[in-house]
Amino acid sequence: MKKISLLAYGISLCFSLALPSLAASIYSPIYQVNDSVVTEYELQQRVKMLQSFGTRGDLRQMAIDQLIEDRLRSQAAKEAGITTNDEEILGGMEEFAARGNFSTDQLLNYFRQRGVHRETFEDFVRAGILWRNVIGARFASKVNVTDEEVDAQLNVNAISFPKTVNVAEIILPVAERGAAQTRALADRLSQTIKSGDQFSIAAKKFSKSDTAVRGGAMGWIPLGTLPAQVSSRVSALEPGQVTAPIIIGSAIALYQLRGVREAKSAGEQVISVSYLNVIMPSAKSSQGGQIAAATKLMNLSDTCLDMQANTSKFAENAVTSQSLPSAQVPVRIAAEISKLDPNESGYYVAENGGINVVMLCNRAKDLPEGAREQIRNALFGQRVGSFGAGYLQELRGDAIIIAK
Repeated sequence: MKKISLLAYGISLCFSLALPSLAASIYSPIYQVNDSVVTEYELQQRVKMLQSFGTRGDLRQMAIDQLIEDRLRSQAAKEAGITTNDEEILGGMEEFAARGNFSTDQLLNYFRQRGVHRETFEDFVRAGILWRNVIGARFASKVNVTDEEVDAQLNVNAISFPKTVNVAEIILPVAERGAAQTRALADRLSQTIKSGDQFSIAAKKFSKSDTAVRGGAMGWIPLGTLPAQVSSRVSALEPGQVTAPIIIGSAIALYQLRGVREAKSAGEQVISVSYLNVIMPSAKSSQGGQIAAATKLMNLSDTCLDMQANTSKFAENAVTSQSLPSAQVPVRIAAEISKLDPNESGYYVAENGGINVVMLCNRAKDLPEGAREQIRNALFGQRVGSFGAGYLQELRGDAIIIAK
């Protein structure tokens, strides 16, 4: 017994001595950036966050570059006397989550399931807010967006298409096969499909849109309701031809033109759309289970008000309501609502592989309230951002960056 006790004590002592060493290894600096450091822990967390986004490539090197630049952004903010607070960070987290049609809690849960800690996301958002404030303070006075430029943007985004088209689609979610294999499949289908029957067979076999059961047929729709990058490709086709692969957010799509006719009203143009987007719960159900739940929700909902009311039966805080200029609608959602009439709904595979339901509430010929300001802010942000990119390169060129 005494020997066993001594052995146990020796083992426990070894572990107690090893643990601090292990902890020191995880939190040890791997890069020095001027007077700050980047740790191995931060690097591992950033890699996991990139994986959560579905990013491909050399994730470790991407993470290193991002963390070094975050340090430079934070240092520039400190030098300029710019700070942030908890309220701004929470707002930034909400803003970031909304880009993927998540609530903050849903996104944090999504991260948690993939080993990404809340503090990692907060640090990411904090660096972004500080940098936005830095470049705003430094370059805002150099940028002016005129009313004429906003009008020009609206004219580009609201082109009148005096045609309706009969089209079919094949939607290939990137999450199912990965980017490289999805692109290879899309290229193969685009090059080998030579007829409507072949397209229909391929759509039934590969497409993950709710039109797949109809061989991808979307029917007759106004050309202008399609996302701009899709309508421009489709309008260049002759009936029977298939587009090259088109990236539409979380998917790669092919479209076949099956017919063209003049619209009854050549003056129709959609300037804004209102829609609902619902994220179906994914934690405890397969994709098939999510599709079944999505179909049930769609069948229960005849209007957007119904959809909002019924969503709580399936998931809490999962529905978002949007009213946007048509060009501001995320392309994946725009591709779905292009085939819907008001108060019709469909589902699609989101970037994280889950199922989302989208319902079109209205198409309008005027802009929603605040839309001009949204466009002005977007143009302003693009221009200030371009100044910021150059400034960040200057900071990196002047920095002392040492690998440990």
